[in-house]
Amino acid sequence: MLRLRDDQWERIQDHFPEEHIPDGRPSRKPIPTRAVLEAVLWILNTGAQWHFLPQCYPNYKTVHRRFQQWCQQEVRREVLPQLANTLREDGGIDERESFIDATFAAAKGGGEAVELTKRGKGVKILAIVDRHG
Repeated sequence: MLRLRDDQWERIQDHFPEEHIPDGRPSRKPIPTRAVLEAVLWILNTGAQWHFLPQCYPNYKTVHRRFQQWCQQEVRREVLPQLANTLREDGGIDERESFIDATFAAAKGGGEAVELTKRGKGVKILAIVDRHG
């Protein structure tokens, strides 16, 4: 089970608003955002399909829906730079020895989110890691 520590959650919680459910909506209780984020992190960490989410997390349909909302709102684009800057200032990231790598994955089916590259359609993946990965 993947759990965020309290200090980790405090750093990013402002970027993940709690779900608002109208009072008149019957039989639906709001799921805490922290629990949903921990479930998303489990999925991303394991690479499992959504329906394989363990029962200790919220329902996979709820988690997937909220994840899609965060993607549309570009929450990651806000959180990651802020988190990286905070970790850099606190000494949590050592950039003296970093590695940059890239790979190209063909996207032959295309899609709306896949733009033309110099050689055709595809997705370029870039990664930067410190010496600890």
